[in-house]
Amino acid sequence: MHSELTIASPDGVQHVATVFLPEAAQTPVFLCLPAMGARAEYYRPFAARLAERNLGAAALLDLRGQGRSSARARRGDDFGYREILELDLPQAVSALRRAFRGRPLYLAGHSLGGQLGLLCAARPGVHLDGLVLIAAGTAHWRDWRGAERWKAWAATAAIKAAGRVLPWYPGHVLGFGGDQPRRLMRDWARVAREGRYAPEGGDLDYAAAARRLAVPILSLGIADDPVAPPGARESLLAMAPQAAVTRAELDGVRAHRPWKRHFSWARAPHDVVEAIGAWLAERAEKPTGTA
Repeated sequence: MHSELTIASPDGVQHVATVFLPEAAQTPVFLCLPAMGARAEYYRPFAARLAERNLGAAALLDLRGQGRSSARARRGDDFGYREILELDLPQAVSALRRAFRGRPLYLAGHSLGGQLGLLCAARPGVHLDGLVLIAAGTAHWRDWRGAERWKAWAATAAIKAAGRVLPWYPGHVLGFGGDQPRRLMRDWARVAREGRYAPEGGDLDYAAAARRLAVPILSLGIADDPVAPPGARESLLAMAPQAAVTRAELDGVRAHRPWKRHFSWARAPHDVVEAIGAWLAERAEKPTGTA
């Protein structure tokens, strides 16, 4: 069973979250964020599985400019990480808190969704009970090893150039990242080239805020994932040194090539969902007040 929740950001952009509801009452709630350029509906099997296992209600929310978001780069809408972090995600957290009063709220983010989820959790006034980071690491080219490092450098240089010279970044044509406005791609390129999360026009020092973040984190890697290798995942986790981190590496869909495996776990989410269930059960056994 699922329902819909309309979320209006302060600047008028509308989002519609699809919420999968478990049979059990008083379960946690998961705000699920996609990878860059991926539509939230792609993760329906993941959200449905969380609900079927009675692990929690799962709200699928598109990132600004994708899916059921009213913003569109092709129409000339200009936005970047700032709008997602300052407007969209705090509104989504508040809406879910109102809709599911008194229930723990976790953010489950895939890839860029995990990166933005960690930054959102570090914002003053945003209260999350924990983070689940799935195949989520920084995009900084130095976090790759050996020859893969130079491939990452070349790829990020090409993507940065495309985002700079074209009216918008045509990711659906180029095969990476979906259609995005130039400002969002500048934010992405800053991370990819310099390793810095400093959204253009932002109101917060995210590096300093993340160092104070103390929520529990479950970091799930997909084996041989070339998009979020161990070094990239560890660099993201290093931003939050006070967080209690649980790590696990899962096979994903071994029949698929590594690049596809970065995404296809969401269509066959059994292992990911079971890892989340084990983490929640472990947390439930700990005395109140422990990390």
